[in-house]
Amino acid sequence: MRYTLTGKVTPKARPRFGGGRAYLPQKYRDWKDNAIVELLSQSGQTGQIMRAEISIDLFGAHRGDLDNLAGSVLDALVQSGILLDDRLSVVSKLSIAHHTSRTPSCAIDIVELSRTNVK
Repeated sequence: MRYTLTGKVTPKARPRFGGGRAYLPQKYRDWKDNAIVELLSQSGQTGQIMRAEISIDLFGAHRGDLDNLAGSVLDALVQSGILLDDRLSVVSKLSIAHHTSRTPSCAIDIVELSRTNVK
């Protein structure tokens, strides 16, 4: 399966603390909400992927650490319901590459190894 996210990926943010509670920065929450909508619009699947190998290709000029960029993408896959979780028991192989030669976007290739039953 291949999914595409438009624009720059926002790196996974560390929780901030204020008003006696933890929260994630608005920029990250907005990016993730938009990414989930994009993923769901491309997903025709039923059930969640229980085991997979994932390849993430980031295009354009990004800032931040590569692992935080991948973390954002994995969070969006999990919260969209495409991927059961991003633990090692679910994602057995993860490949991440950054390319500066194109319009900002993200290509996600998933090799599905097993899936939950259709709901």
